[in-house]
Amino acid sequence: MKRLFNSIFVVALMALIPAITFTSCKEEDNNDQSANVDKTELTALIAECEELVNAATTDDYPAEAIATFKSTIEAVKTAANAGNVTQTVINNLLVQLKEAKATFEQSAYDAIPTDALLLEYTFDEAGTTQTSTGTQKLVATAMAGPAEVFGSAAQAPQFIEGVKGTAAYLNNGAYFAIDNYTESTFLPQELSISVWVNPEEVRAGNYIISLNYWNNWKFNLQNESKPFFTVATADGVIDADNETVESAPAGKWTHLVVTLSLKNHTLSFYVNGNLTKTWDASGKPALAASALAPAYVPASGQKLPMLIGCATTYEEAASWDWVTLPIQPSGWDNYVGSIDELKVYNIALTAGQISKLYNAEKQ
Repeated sequence: MKRLFNSIFVVALMALIPAITFTSCKEEDNNDQSANVDKTELTALIAECEELVNAATTDDYPAEAIATFKSTIEAVKTAANAGNVTQTVINNLLVQLKEAKATFEQSAYDAIPTDALLLEYTFDEAGTTQTSTGTQKLVATAMAGPAEVFGSAAQAPQFIEGVKGTAAYLNNGAYFAIDNYTESTFLPQELSISVWVNPEEVRAGNYIISLNYWNNWKFNLQNESKPFFTVATADGVIDADNETVESAPAGKWTHLVVTLSLKNHTLSFYVNGNLTKTWDASGKPALAASALAPAYVPASGQKLPMLIGCATTYEEAASWDWVTLPIQPSGWDNYVGSIDELKVYNIALTAGQISKLYNAEKQ
């Protein structure tokens, strides 16, 4: 866009040079030529572009695109109203403004396809169950933390004021369990998770959502409040964070998105609508895979629930030969704080879609 903006002045200046030279020789003839210039189409296009850009908001367009388009329109108006303007200049400006308008319209944020939203939990149903409003109408059941870990202090999810409506408050092992899901649906070639978090503690293993923990994928906050995503592909397991400390500080609502594309072999993190880190196969070799690993089958043979707020079930963790029993509350991987507007998609959201989502949901 900046190159386009500069080219307007170059084209206008080049077109005006012969006109200026001609004026020094035959001023009377050039005045006649100026009087016959037809600006009707350009004037109408300028009005159309001004209406378009004045109605544009940062919910639908990047702020830079809006500012650049406005500058381009003003540059065209200035050049068109210059003295002794020729029809060649007007025609060139018309072409340039049409191109600028097309470029601006193409910069609009794409709408997120409704059929790409697998799960959506707004936590506005302040009860024992939450029903997804995504394509998968799965029920998340509120569960108290395992008594084997938290004893009498174990509690179920509570509901408090959130980013939009109410949010789920989790502590002392509280979590949500999702059963009856189809595993292959949640192991696509592309995946995105969007969520608002307000952690109460900065701690490792602050689990947001987990599908068979590191054996398939999990999204959590790690030490230094870094968003952290683990995913198992056909080529191996990837552990990745956004490398920015205090990305999601305690006591503050923050919007987080992680996107995975095995089509493009990238894994990206976004914080409050802004891209903070992209990994590719050069940094995470397992991103070279074209598919995720198959669904994990535990030793019991029983499919584990998808979990919001913790890593796995107590029964599963207690079966691991490297886990020392009894498990202490400080060693249990569970989320402590509030979660709101949790969404899972089967596409890798674009930067524009994420920005639009953030702007639509923020307070």
